[in-house]
Amino acid sequence: MEKLRSVLFMLFIMLSFGICGQVPQAKIIFDKYFSQAQKFAKDFPHEKAYLHFDNTSYYVGDTIWFKAYVTLADQRQYSNISRPLYVELLDQSGHIADRQIIKLEKGEGNGQIILPLSMFSGYYEIRAYTRWMLAFDEPQYFSRTFPIYKFSGKGGIERNITTYTLSSDMEKRPVKMKDKLSLSFFPEGGQLVEGIESKVAFKVESKDSGNISLHGIIENVNGDKITSFETMHDGMGYFMYTPSSKDAHASVLYHGDKYEFQLPKALKSGYTIKTDCNAGGLSVDVSSNVQAKSDTLGLFISHQGYPCLYQLVCFEKGNIQRFILPIRKLPSGLLQVSLIDRTGKTLCERFVFSYPSSPLQIVPDKLKRVYSPYEPITCQLQVNTSKGEPVSQKLSVSIRDAVRSDYLEYDNNIFTDLLLTSDLKGYIHQPGYYFSSPSLKKQIELDLLLLIHGWRKYDMSSIIAEPGFTPKQLPESQLILNGQVKSTLFKKKLKDIELSVMLKKNEEVVIGSTVTDANGNFKIPLEDFIGTTEAIIQTKKVGKERTKDTSISIDRHFSPNPRKLDYNELHLNYKDISKWQHEVDKSDSLYIDSISKAEGMHLLGDVVVKSKQHFDYNVSTKISEKSIDAYYDVRRTLDELRDNGKVVSTIPELMEMISSQFYWNHSDDSYSYRQKPICFVMDNKILSNVEVSMMLTEVDGLSSIIISNGIGGLSEDIIQNSKKSDMSDSIGVDVSKLDKYCIFYLIPVPHRDVMNKSQVSPLGTRQTLMQGYSIEYESYSPAYPNRELYMDKVDKRRTLYWNPSLMTDTNGKAIIKCYNNQYSTPLVIDVETLGSDGQIAYLKYSTLDN
Repeated sequence: MEKLRSVLFMLFIMLSFGICGQVPQAKIIFDKYFSQAQKFAKDFPHEKAYLHFDNTSYYVGDTIWFKAYVTLADQRQYSNISRPLYVELLDQSGHIADRQIIKLEKGEGNGQIILPLSMFSGYYEIRAYTRWMLAFDEPQYFSRTFPIYKFSGKGGIERNITTYTLSSDMEKRPVKMKDKLSLSFFPEGGQLVEGIESKVAFKVESKDSGNISLHGIIENVNGDKITSFETMHDGMGYFMYTPSSKDAHASVLYHGDKYEFQLPKALKSGYTIKTDCNAGGLSVDVSSNVQAKSDTLGLFISHQGYPCLYQLVCFEKGNIQRFILPIRKLPSGLLQVSLIDRTGKTLCERFVFSYPSSPLQIVPDKLKRVYSPYEPITCQLQVNTSKGEPVSQKLSVSIRDAVRSDYLEYDNNIFTDLLLTSDLKGYIHQPGYYFSSPSLKKQIELDLLLLIHGWRKYDMSSIIAEPGFTPKQLPESQLILNGQVKSTLFKKKLKDIELSVMLKKNEEVVIGSTVTDANGNFKIPLEDFIGTTEAIIQTKKVGKERTKDTSISIDRHFSPNPRKLDYNELHLNYKDISKWQHEVDKSDSLYIDSISKAEGMHLLGDVVVKSKQHFDYNVSTKISEKSIDAYYDVRRTLDELRDNGKVVSTIPELMEMISSQFYWNHSDDSYSYRQKPICFVMDNKILSNVEVSMMLTEVDGLSSIIISNGIGGLSEDIIQNSKKSDMSDSIGVDVSKLDKYCIFYLIPVPHRDVMNKSQVSPLGTRQTLMQGYSIEYESYSPAYPNRELYMDKVDKRRTLYWNPSLMTDTNGKAIIKCYNNQYSTPLVIDVETLGSDGQIAYLKYSTLDN
């Protein structure tokens, strides 16, 4: 990489002197900017995270397996900057449902998320980041959305996703698209200039259908046609346009209605850039109109924030400067082209893609088209260089049941993520499409994608500015819990406070201590701590008795804000695999016939039923019959509030802080939700008045709260239990009018007696959950050496094999042996790897399509 940068540096010197050797003062300025930007990139290198998953969709009760790759952005080599990697599961509303901390070893890590049977189905987002990835103005993190189903088995529907009409208090994600139709314009370089013809990319989206195909015309203020336009791919397209001082708009018809959208207003004077990038070279045209003043500018070519070269561009009024760079001398992936003036201001900017050369190759072998139930599977993988030389390489490998796993033909992978989508803004639909089969059409479509989703993650104006940069977060070379102690009333920082930390680890109680510094700060090392456990922190002044007037906050809520989910993420378009099912049916017939002829095999009824089951890909979406209005993770919410200095002691105090629908009448100590009285339910019964008054002070004993609006939230057994004569007078709820109440389900912490007042935390102490590195489990893969003995065994695994760290031998070969599930099925094999030299390789292979 350093050798390449030296070559590029010499190249920019020759280019600069060749065109603008007569302006040494400008060259001094841009040399300084170039050096400052390079120094910034070296001093503050960026990281990227990528997760390879074992499947493309999941069911409640499943386990999500993943391999984590964390790299340096500019070199695509494993990063040694960060040790903890945070992996979060967010529900559709943007609430964190689970959080894992993965311990990275030289940029690699493995983990899993276990989906409990009690969770709601829906579309969940998984994101991954290090704290250092959040250090910059534009935080970057890995993100992917998965459908998580529930088995249905009703009405011919195999699975469903239930949607819930939730309170507005629950919504943490940005507001979705409000208008019926949206048409956005993206001029090349970021701006239009009067009198200069420019390429204008556009994207059209419908609220009800996502990306759509559309055509229309560009008109001036008088309604005269200037040009026409139409979409090319995924709602994207472009047109050529020479703006004037008069406004212009786009006019389209959609579902019989006419819509008009204003084009961006053009600058009276200024510059534009035009690029053309192909396998041979990068061509750049820089233009100015006659109103622009004569000037010398700098055109910077950067990769991941590191400037590779710059070109001095001398302008007279209305002229054009053109130059061509050999693309093979530039790094692969996204390149940022920035036009900068002498004050350091970015005038124009756009992104181009440089294709990598000589990637590694992964070739599968010894696979059948369709595998019968419980059949042994042997898969050989061969890894070679582009020259056919074998490579010893670590691979992450998934083998899936192709019929029962959703198949995304142009899905994201390690190549598309590290080289493309991680540097673009917003959700990128089917990124593998742009690299599926090289063609001029796909190059144009990829260029459109860059014009529309270009993201100024590396703002050259701020990078070359004189003031020093202060990161928003610091890198973590190990897992340390940082916190601060203040006085409860006056929020004064308390120094020399001794903290005793007591936590249960397995069956042992571990006790440690630390002391606050002059600013009340303390550190608790967790590098050797595995799992999550209850902890109690107690404070006292050094040499004195316990200090009661203290508030203990912990710095652990740095998660980025939830992002908007794209229409296509909530309406996944899986490949039609009906022809695969036809192949399975033929294979089943042969398989059943062969078994019926085998000696001693007579009872085949159950086998036939299993092998002939068809998987229905229709997904039933319905509104919950329980009318769920809100749900809260009490433990996580409490920790977040207290870590931010809030004092929360009771359930009513908590609800007042988190829900605008909850009302606490302090005069008579009554409560309501959505102007309805509340019926409290716990342990399958409605709580009595005495029980309510006792447990509402036990906020630390609750795991979660689920709020349901109306009688639909109560099961019949709860209602019948409440009608018993010995309870009717004590519960304070009119059982005959339960539809007039809001139901609060209170789920206590396991093994916690919420009615026991001795468990209330005394002043000066803090109960919390202490989270260390996640436990790494091994994926289960059963063996059926004599499959005839297992014909009645239930095995519905969709991931048949998962290995995050499969090593090929010195001949580049690895042999996988595993067993099929109870169904006949073809296979999908996903393999991904990142070599120590930055080479990326991936394989997506279907046994029926190859």
